[in-house]
Amino acid sequence: MAEFGENLKNVREQKGYTQQTLADHLYVTRQAVSRWEGGSRYPDLMTAKKMAQFLEVSLDELLTDDDMKLYAEKNAIIENPTAKKVQLILLSLAFMSMLFLSIIQLTNFYFENGKVFVYTSETPKYFLLTVLLGISVFSALFDRLNAKTALRIYSCYFGLSLLIGLTHLFTQVEGMNTVFYWGNMVLNLLCLFFTIFFFTGKRIATPMPLYISCGVYNLLLLFVFIKGLLSDVAQQDTYRNYLMDSTLGLVANLIMTALLVVMAYTLHRKRRLSTQ
Repeated sequence: MAEFGENLKNVREQKGYTQQTLADHLYVTRQAVSRWEGGSRYPDLMTAKKMAQFLEVSLDELLTDDDMKLYAEKNAIIENPTAKKVQLILLSLAFMSMLFLSIIQLTNFYFENGKVFVYTSETPKYFLLTVLLGISVFSALFDRLNAKTALRIYSCYFGLSLLIGLTHLFTQVEGMNTVFYWGNMVLNLLCLFFTIFFFTGKRIATPMPLYISCGVYNLLLLFVFIKGLLSDVAQQDTYRNYLMDSTLGLVANLIMTALLVVMAYTLHRKRRLSTQ
């Protein structure tokens, strides 16, 4: 990255432009140009191309092969302005769903012998997932959702679900629930493994195993949601509670896994382009 910054600074000074002049032409702040030249950030490829045209040099004169490899890893994964807005909206929706679910869980408490108890052991999970989704929204809002940040967020996301699943195995009744939690644990473990493998792979790892594990994970969530809905439809109060709680959790999970697939696909394309 330092080499790109030095190249940019040298070419800009040779052309007699100030950082502010370049910033005005690219519709960015002078601080953004300063960060590029300092080596702490990269412009997106579209901006880099406009920059090269304005400075009347080729893109290769600014970006080396090493710069291109780092660009794919350091910049935000999703850079298209419209796609970034959609990403932010979906993450905000997932965050609000988990926040409402956390509030609902916190209101389900009772007193016994002077102590406070909650009706579900999933309250800590929902609270921590709400915090994690809040971090995701913050990262997307400030254009910091790059490969490293995505790795941290989704490792915590699947790791937390896996940890809670382990505790549920000792509390759930026998039958289909036990089968569901074993399946949920296995799929969470696979999603966690393939997430780490894809984002940290030194070579260009294929995201296909991640696609498959996320797809099967979502199918299992949908199956359990529909099964629970059908089994409780005769009990009106239980039905309403189940519909509210499970729908909010399902929406958040579907959004998060869908965005993971999109980011994996986008990052894979960037990595391949950087090696060509």
